Amino acid sequence: MQLRNYQTELLDSVRKSFLHGFKRPLVVLPCGGGKTVVFMEMARRSNERGKTVWFLVHRRELMEQTINTFQKFNVKMDNIYIGMVGTFANHMERYPTPDLIIFDEAHFSAAATWQKIINQFPQAYIIGLTATPCRLDGRPLGAIYDTMVQGVSARWLIDNHYLSDYKYYAPSTADLSSLRRKGSDFDAGQASEMLMRRAVYGNVIESYKQYADKLQTICYCSSVRHSQTMAAEFQAAGINAVHFDGNTPAAERARIVQDFRDKKIQILCNVDLISVGFDVPDCWCCILLRPTLSTALFVQQSCRALRYQPGKQAIVLDHVGNYTRHGLPDDSREWSLSSKLTPKPHYNADGMLSVRQCPKCYYTFRSGPAACPNCGEPVTQTREEIQNIKKIRMEEVKRERRQNAAESAKSKTLEECCNLSEIMAWCKLNGKKPGYGYYKAKARGLVR
Repeated sequence: MQLRNYQTELLDSVRKSFLHGFKRPLVVLPCGGGKTVVFMEMARRSNERGKTVWFLVHRRELMEQTINTFQKFNVKMDNIYIGMVGTFANHMERYPTPDLIIFDEAHFSAAATWQKIINQFPQAYIIGLTATPCRLDGRPLGAIYDTMVQGVSARWLIDNHYLSDYKYYAPSTADLSSLRRKGSDFDAGQASEMLMRRAVYGNVIESYKQYADKLQTICYCSSVRHSQTMAAEFQAAGINAVHFDGNTPAAERARIVQDFRDKKIQILCNVDLISVGFDVPDCWCCILLRPTLSTALFVQQSCRALRYQPGKQAIVLDHVGNYTRHGLPDDSREWSLSSKLTPKPHYNADGMLSVRQCPKCYYTFRSGPAACPNCGEPVTQTREEIQNIKKIRMEEVKRERRQNAAESAKSKTLEECCNLSEIMAWCKLNGKKPGYGYYKAKARGLVR
């Protein structure tokens, strides 16, 4: 098996982390970058050295994908054990003691079943794999992993044709301004009620027909009932859509997934069953109908359609304004093991929106172009942007005045300073408190 150059470099970086004394690296590679293949190779090499490896995932579909990948590349499984975290946590006595544990989708590592395994084998090397190295509530994973190893970015993978580029549209469907929080995210039940309205269903279906007609699509909903109803609405409109969830029998789930791959099903409606690790290259579109405060969940869902195919341009339809909270799927983010993920700023340093939406076609893009890259509609500044720019310019003027006053005060005595700015600058240069300068300025009639 021949790894790509960036995958080889990532593998080398993990090995170097072990040589430097780390035992639990958290490895970051974007959705679709090939994490399973990279660490299948590490598992293979460990197996050849007689080491016992556990390769653990959190869902049955992901386990089957992983087993199929190992079989595809004829990896010997003498000392490699692939399974679900829950199964291994409850039956650890059935398996040989691991020298290396590889956790896929490691942002779930804080869960009790994962911790049970981690605590049981303190001597084992542990590798966590994820595209989003934080918990779904944004909290860091530094209590579990001791170093972070980051691979290439999503934008790099797109530019080098390892992921497909995409168009992002954010058509308005419902007013979610009154949506409440519940725990660390929005209230899913309330969101579901807001989105389960006839007008909303109509807008979603019309947007799909306009921007992604006949494309294989994954639709993320806010609740099981919402997902079931959304699938029924698509079907009523003549579009073959199917809902499935964690309670769907395993055999039926497998059939649904296969029918989707075979294009017998056009749209898969779910809540978060296929938010992580679901590898379907034929998925060309994602519909976001679940508002979330979780950047990790947003990235995992919106990137599902970016698996590469020649000539493919994926479509993301965001009907709940998630881009306003998290930016775009391939934005660079400052991941950390020690601090919570910093939210993306709404405005750049120049006062302009970091991401803007075209009011005509709803195309959503990073600020910079003078017109919408999709339809050519001229960009107009919002009221907030105009206020931001005015404030920035005022601060620049104040800063320039302070700098000029400081420069002028260098060559003057206090009596020679001719305004409050110069007096304050002189006080700062000569170790006097601001109150002293204000008193002197007032005594000379320079302030009222």
